[in-house]
Amino acid sequence: MSRFALISLWDKSGGEELVKGLFALDFTIISTGKTAEYVRQFGDRVIEIPELTGFPEILDGRVKSLHPVIYGGILANRSNPEHLQTLTEHGIKAIDLVAVNLYPFEQKLNEPGLGHDELLEFIDVGGPSLLRAAAKNYASVMVLTDSDDYHASLELLGRPGADSDHWRRYLAAKAFSLVSRYDALISRYLDTSAQRSGKAFELPRSIALDLPLDRVLRYGENPHQKAGFYCAEQPAWQLLHGKELSYNNLLDLNSAFKSIRLFDPPAAVILKHGNACGIGTDPCLCEAYNKAFLTDTVSPFGGIVIVNRELDLQTAVYINKIFTEVIIAPSYAAGVLEILRKKKDRRLIQYNLQIMKFPYPPVEIRTLRFGYLAQEWDLMDDDSDKYRIVTNRRPTKAEFEALTFAWKAVSLVKSNAIALTGIDRTFGLGMGQPSRIDSTNIAISKAIQFKHDLCGAVCASDGFFPFRDSVDQLYQHGVKAIIQPGGSVGDDDVIKACNELGITMVFTDRRHFRH
Repeated sequence: MSRFALISLWDKSGGEELVKGLFALDFTIISTGKTAEYVRQFGDRVIEIPELTGFPEILDGRVKSLHPVIYGGILANRSNPEHLQTLTEHGIKAIDLVAVNLYPFEQKLNEPGLGHDELLEFIDVGGPSLLRAAAKNYASVMVLTDSDDYHASLELLGRPGADSDHWRRYLAAKAFSLVSRYDALISRYLDTSAQRSGKAFELPRSIALDLPLDRVLRYGENPHQKAGFYCAEQPAWQLLHGKELSYNNLLDLNSAFKSIRLFDPPAAVILKHGNACGIGTDPCLCEAYNKAFLTDTVSPFGGIVIVNRELDLQTAVYINKIFTEVIIAPSYAAGVLEILRKKKDRRLIQYNLQIMKFPYPPVEIRTLRFGYLAQEWDLMDDDSDKYRIVTNRRPTKAEFEALTFAWKAVSLVKSNAIALTGIDRTFGLGMGQPSRIDSTNIAISKAIQFKHDLCGAVCASDGFFPFRDSVDQLYQHGVKAIIQPGGSVGDDDVIKACNELGITMVFTDRRHFRH
């Protein structure tokens, strides 16, 4: 007696083995149009769904398998006599196997030039429904979502009476997991696209973390810790050269992408351990990197460099003068990769600049020992027209431009954070200290160590100054303009100190604090 399998394969990988194996086991295959054409290459026991249901595909193929004849055949419990009687009464054929892979929404998501309406056509409706139905009735229906499982499943089907319960449960769990990830991916896309189109941010009512393991990492933050990278979609970057990225490399990569998106002119950011240690902008990319490197010529060794323009030969040669562990660029000019690949331990990464300008997924999540924290991304999208000048002296145009650059720079280092900058480069960065005066002193000492003249430099503080001590210290080294969020009970004393010393101070009324 022939058995029935329903097959709908967008991706035909492994399909030949599956179809030939099913025909050899005396299965009749039920299928949709294009898959049916593919199946007929290997045998003629094929029934197209409209033949079975007596109802044509409609709405440009949006409705094909959504019919009681199909779902009755999948969902009938074979140990329930009433279910079997219902199948007989309605002439419904019991379906013993369902093999489906879904429309490639994930792959199409990153395809250049594909619009929103076109993307919606790649949301599979029938496929997930078939998988859910088959997985629910796994005891009677074997459900296949992965070509890697075809061979073992065919072997079990070829051994009547073999105990396949454990395998069937495994396949059912895999199907539900796939559908869950697929739905979550679509949900995140729609939520993110709504926010991009102007919808006010709202916290999600629930957070689904059913993400596939993209890769097992060599280890975590430390060699004794196991680690993996989980990702719901293909990342918008690719490794062109070097060893697989480590846990810490991926953290740094994340920091690099968050950094470079803030700068529109040609820019270079050098990072170490998740903190920026040098930032420069310039019409010439090589000069932008030079400005970033001269901030601190010691820390960049073994660090990460990201640029926002094609990496040209001149800049690549300059970067290559010291060992840089990871170099990240949107593209590489002819001959550049050949030079940079000579250092085997270096990683070279190419990324999609436009995609990286938008945060994805839509919330930033941190794991606690007792749950998760989620928050809106800090996009650093402040409106400088809303900044308040709170001192008697107003900043010059050049000072104001430098302050806006410094405000971006300070958001890229961990608090308490101080950034001493010019209009297009960093001079000294202080971070991660228990008091703001400590970070101020570190930023000043770094600038002095690397021979930067701070006369005319500006200062940004990621949090308010609680006391005037930092202002006094900055004044002694020639800093005449400060930007900070404000909001301290000591604001009046700090403003008074600035007025006494002829320093201009700008309040942003918005904090960019990295804990």
